[in-house]
Amino acid sequence: MDRHVIDLLSLIAVVVGGANLGLAAFLEYDPLATILGGYGTYYTKVAYIIIGVASLWTFYAYL
Repeated sequence: MDRHVIDLLSLIAVVVGGANLGLAAFLEYDPLATILGGYGTYYTKVAYIIIGVASLWTFYAYL
């Protein structure tokens, strides 16, 4: 896979994660957890791990 594609996908994941965090902070509503079935589900944990790794990748890519 081309590195530019990975950079773009990680940037999209960071934007989605940032919007999710903003909604959770301001409106006390977490759309990602709601869509994936709640905080305790495996899918939500995987999504948050992907967003975390994507943020590190984006930091590295745009350093």
